[in-house]
Amino acid sequence: MTYTPEFAAKSRCVRLETPRLIVREHRLEDLIPLHAILTHPAATWYIPSMRKESEGETEAYLRSVMRDAERPIRLRYNLAIEEKDTGALLGSVGLHRIDGTSEGAHYGLGYFLRPDRWNRGYTTEAARAALGFLFGGNACRVSASCLAENLGSRRVAEKCGMTQEALLKSHTWHDGQWKDCAVYRVFREDYLF
Repeated sequence: MTYTPEFAAKSRCVRLETPRLIVREHRLEDLIPLHAILTHPAATWYIPSMRKESEGETEAYLRSVMRDAERPIRLRYNLAIEEKDTGALLGSVGLHRIDGTSEGAHYGLGYFLRPDRWNRGYTTEAARAALGFLFGGNACRVSASCLAENLGSRRVAEKCGMTQEALLKSHTWHDGQWKDCAVYRVFREDYLF
């Protein structure tokens, strides 16, 4: 598969296409479907900080994501995952710069998807497109982390060619207890475009 980033020259708008998906900037029309995802207990179980209670909270989040897209120096990309055939918003893939220079940067990768589209390879397809976008730029390393018990997220990282780098014992407070966290990484020279 080939993932080709297309850029609107002046707006710096990101749009990535895969066989089944469009990974693009969020827009205000995403509010209702995004709110449905961010209020869904299963969709936000492993990312409680993303859980929203009201449509107003989701709108504030969405507007902050849209403001990030307009910044002259972009440190975060929160991109919508859209199903090509239906135009449905499926979730989001997030990229944030952790450290680096113009010569090379370290980014973090995160993702979430609406539960009725789980186990179809959509998250992996979107994450691969995002990695191709980053490594086509100045990224030299991308890392992702999740609770060790989150086997779905771990499979996505592994299918994207990421290697488990660490298992942090009793690292994250979740559901009333300390849980282990798995950390994954991939370097540009190891990534298969």
